[in-house]
Amino acid sequence: MQNFVWAEEMVVIAICGTPGTGKSSLAEKFRSLGFEVVHLTEFVVRNELYQGYDKKRGSYIIDEDRMINALKIVFRDSENVVVEGLGAEILPKDIVDMCIVLTCQPFVLEQRLLERGYGQEKIDENLDAERFGVILADVMANYDKSKIIIIDTTYREMDEIFEDICNELARRGIIGKA
Repeated sequence: MQNFVWAEEMVVIAICGTPGTGKSSLAEKFRSLGFEVVHLTEFVVRNELYQGYDKKRGSYIIDEDRMINALKIVFRDSENVVVEGLGAEILPKDIVDMCIVLTCQPFVLEQRLLERGYGQEKIDENLDAERFGVILADVMANYDKSKIIIIDTTYREMDEIFEDICNELARRGIIGKA
């Protein structure tokens, strides 16, 4: 992998996608380069930034305003931050430099979710979200096209994906090549 130089100003990158597309793995690649990583689910639960718990879906209902305010504090005290997870797609466009959307073909995504032990109802809901591009639609509605990178992770290794993303970030002037 080439060497990259991160911007002198703070960079905030949001990583979005349905469960199983590779958000956490990609975020850890950024951590290896010195980025602070915020895993939204853990962050929301740890800081009690939720309105309640959806028993049917087995997930917390994010209090969006409180989450965004808490993240702004993290951003203020950090240099470069990656925010990954469900909910990253709603972060305000004025605080996100780049939004990376990970996608995956449903037949592969289903296997990944089965390996995680998801129940069939939760798998079906996530497969429908992927098929209909729910998260991508939210991202497209929230961010200018110049701030979006879309990557299909179906048959790709994370190292290859990460290098492609770094090259694209360099091309767009978010980072420089050393």
